[in-house]
Amino acid sequence: MRSSRLSLPRRAGAQGFALMALLILLTMGGLYFLVSNLSPEFMQARSQQQTGEALTQAREALIGYAIRYREDQINDGQLDRVYGYLPLPDLGDSRNNNAGCSGEGCDAALASPSGSIALNFTVIGRFPWRTLGTGPLRDAHGECLWYAVSGSHQRQLLVSPMNWDTLGQLDVVVANGTAAMVSAISSAHERPIAVIFSPGPPLSGQDRSTSATDTVTQCGGNYVVTNYLDPVVATDLAGITNYLTGTTNSASGDTSAANKSLSAGGAVSRRSDGTLWAGNCPSNDSSACTVVANDTGTTLTSELLFRTLRGSSYFRTDINAMLERMTSCLRDQIAAGSGFTPDTLTGFTAPTDKSVGRIPSSTCYDDTQHPLGYFSHYQDQFFVATKIANDFTVTDTKNTTDAGDDTSATCPATLIFGGQRGSGQSRSITAERNQPVNYLEGINLASFSPPNGSFDFTGPTELTLVSASQAANQDIVRCIPSGPSLTVVAPTVATSAGNIQLANYTPATSLLTLGSADIGSNYGASATDLSACAWIPEAAAAGTGFRSYFRFRIRKVGEGFTFAVIDGDRNAANVCGAARQHLGYSGDSGNVLIPYIASPKLAIELDTSRQCNSPTFDASGHPACFFTETGSTLSNGRNDPCYTTGCWAGSSLYPGTQQSLANSSHVAIVYWGYGDALTQPMQDDNVHDQPGLPMPSDPSPRPGPRNPAPVLPYVTDPAIIPGVAPLDRMGGTNASQREFHARLELTRSFTAPSDPKNGVTSVQVKFWIEAHPAANISAMTYSAGSPPTLSVTTSSVHNLSTGDTVVIKDAVPTGFNGEYPVTVIDATHFTATLPSGTANPGRYISAISWADIDFGTDRATVTSADHGLSSGDIITISGAVPPEYNGTRTITKISDNSYRFGLELNYEPGDMAPAIAAPKALTPRATALANTTRPMSELDATAKPLVADTATIYDEQKGACAASAPLCPNGQSCGSDNLCYQPSFRNLRLGFTVAERASSSGTARGQLIEIKDRATTWLP
Repeated sequence: MRSSRLSLPRRAGAQGFALMALLILLTMGGLYFLVSNLSPEFMQARSQQQTGEALTQAREALIGYAIRYREDQINDGQLDRVYGYLPLPDLGDSRNNNAGCSGEGCDAALASPSGSIALNFTVIGRFPWRTLGTGPLRDAHGECLWYAVSGSHQRQLLVSPMNWDTLGQLDVVVANGTAAMVSAISSAHERPIAVIFSPGPPLSGQDRSTSATDTVTQCGGNYVVTNYLDPVVATDLAGITNYLTGTTNSASGDTSAANKSLSAGGAVSRRSDGTLWAGNCPSNDSSACTVVANDTGTTLTSELLFRTLRGSSYFRTDINAMLERMTSCLRDQIAAGSGFTPDTLTGFTAPTDKSVGRIPSSTCYDDTQHPLGYFSHYQDQFFVATKIANDFTVTDTKNTTDAGDDTSATCPATLIFGGQRGSGQSRSITAERNQPVNYLEGINLASFSPPNGSFDFTGPTELTLVSASQAANQDIVRCIPSGPSLTVVAPTVATSAGNIQLANYTPATSLLTLGSADIGSNYGASATDLSACAWIPEAAAAGTGFRSYFRFRIRKVGEGFTFAVIDGDRNAANVCGAARQHLGYSGDSGNVLIPYIASPKLAIELDTSRQCNSPTFDASGHPACFFTETGSTLSNGRNDPCYTTGCWAGSSLYPGTQQSLANSSHVAIVYWGYGDALTQPMQDDNVHDQPGLPMPSDPSPRPGPRNPAPVLPYVTDPAIIPGVAPLDRMGGTNASQREFHARLELTRSFTAPSDPKNGVTSVQVKFWIEAHPAANISAMTYSAGSPPTLSVTTSSVHNLSTGDTVVIKDAVPTGFNGEYPVTVIDATHFTATLPSGTANPGRYISAISWADIDFGTDRATVTSADHGLSSGDIITISGAVPPEYNGTRTITKISDNSYRFGLELNYEPGDMAPAIAAPKALTPRATALANTTRPMSELDATAKPLVADTATIYDEQKGACAASAPLCPNGQSCGSDNLCYQPSFRNLRLGFTVAERASSSGTARGQLIEIKDRATTWLP
């Protein structure tokens, strides 16, 4: 019989305890299994991975710094810094003079001790994590990373030139079982420009205790390099050290004469016989062996840095902007007759059938021109060839691999940018840098080769991303055309006094002059003949748009001018518009040799004369300048806004209070009018829209954009930028207030539609203008001396400081004109130091006016302080504008400061303005406007455009589609309506247009506008 047992129920807590115990046992067993399988090899690999990740992150941060370097320097006011420089290490706050970042992790400016850094000084310290924004980066042993920057690339004292051929001054050496460390570098171009170190655990003799002089709350330890980087004994690595002995903290030293060798390959062991081994000594070796270095590092080379920089659109823009400026300058030198001589390549035997060499220096494209600072760094990359007898054939390969896209031109010269090094090319020493074989490729190299090379040059015109169509070493090739950089369309106009032209371009000075006021009166000219244009000869691919800058001065006010952007597919460089109110942009001139400017097009209109016959309103409440299709197309109104007192106050069209500006000159964006809404669609291109009484809408299915209407009354600093705004410096007589810096940014966007007939191009236009400070000169006297000086009095505050350079212009006599250093006496007086030997220019004339004398001889009155003349004296005046005052005259003294002479005219020529004194240096705002390599939003985000607008432009409708492929010509697509369409504004031509109003018997209407310093950056 079985015995029975009493069963007691188990408590729940006991069950839970048992389960927990079981889980603990299982976990402990798992941990034991895991720990038992963490082999030394596994742990070492994990440590190496952790350290490698930190080193890689640090290198990426350095590259990021390099890519942002120029932009950051521009923001800090250093406008001429180029890419390629790297930050200094963190050397501790006791040695840091970096005002913007002075704590732990900041890159140093090496304030102390004096002389601790100079040109070509390599510097070693902690990685500047705060400057680079990474936070403290540590290796697997918990140590913050260290960093060595080559003296050739550190940002404190800048080595020049800096480009992709600038050699690093560091070497990387490794142990190979011998008593010496050997270089791991196979060519000079492989030398690192920076090495980032993991210092690893301390070796015997290294003291990593907390610094008593520097803040080390994040990384701990101290800034003595020998306490972190190896070896402890300088001779243990055959004289190789990862520090620079004999300097403060062993942190810096001159490496220009001898490269600094560094050991960055990890552990190095030294055997008792002095041989050095990577890692451990051989396992079968019984000799004593000691680890003498354990620094692990990663390198940054120039090749890696510039390969990444090549991907930056700003870097490519800078190079292409240089190419654009050089091309324009060199062609003008050829057109001026002076030409240019290539710089000789010492040691290179040049061909005998052409002149070849590097591009010569020129103030037209040197470091003072945008992109600022670039030329001296990249001059050795640019080569030129000029013809001796035979022109060259220069082929643009369009950055494609399709030979059908190539276009060729006949050119007297060519410009080549050599690009990055190709296989077998070396530029490490002067002799190599003087051999074109180390820069040029293919047919371009053959054309440089002696004794008689080819006359062909081939390559794309723009530097782009490295791709299948553009290798890193691809030559960039530009034709240097024979004609000047502006083509003038200015018919000869007969006047009572002789022939005039309203546009003239002087390639020797790159000065465009618009108007007749410096030539002679247009009195007696046909009213329809007074217009002219000047165009860049070549149309450019519109891409995503462009940024343009020019500087202009209105020496004599007239009708005004435009900066025009016209369709390059529909308009050659021989087009121009009509006279007077059309400003050479709108209307048909009537000259069969000069075609009308066809749409699509747009312009910035700088209108300095309101196109109205009266400042009042008619019976219908319309301003007298209201556009009408009746009457003469030269005087039928443009709907010009009124910004002056009284000319629109009280009208129902323009409610509100009257403006209080000095004049009614304005800046406006204009397109091409109102199309089929009018019976004369070619005559209204610059007719403005109106508030209250808008122009009729174009009823066509593909209307052009409407010209913007003014916002009245105009509000300074408007929340929404208008398309029309006042230019309020034209109404007074102060000519010194009429010089401006102007900038246009055009952004173009086009997305190919599914049906080509629905294609549109969006165009955003922004225009800025900034006055250049200047003052009229009321008196100016010459003082002999060594050197001689001018004593100058201005009629208003001159805005100069001692040491500034002043530009004196428009002086009569012209010998006063020039650029001189000044010493300021007070707000309206200064002395200008002239070059030694400068002769006395004569008596300064500050003003000339004219009076019509009834029943007597008309006369001119001259203001000239302390002129010292007597009645009956004979003088000669030259350089005056208007030119009617020039000539040899017999004078009558009025006072010690004035005299007069007879001058019989049929019209009033206008007053001669005084000379002006202006600072040569640009204001920060003007400097930003002139830099077309960057958008204005980045250069000066606070600068609002004066006018802006966005327009939609329909694709151009072409002919019918063909019955079989190709359905449309190249660049066009067939729509569902069986018509071909071409994107609008695909190619653009830039230029200036001008017009005058014929002089009446009472007043000369000529104007004078000077335009210079043009620059355009095209955006791909």
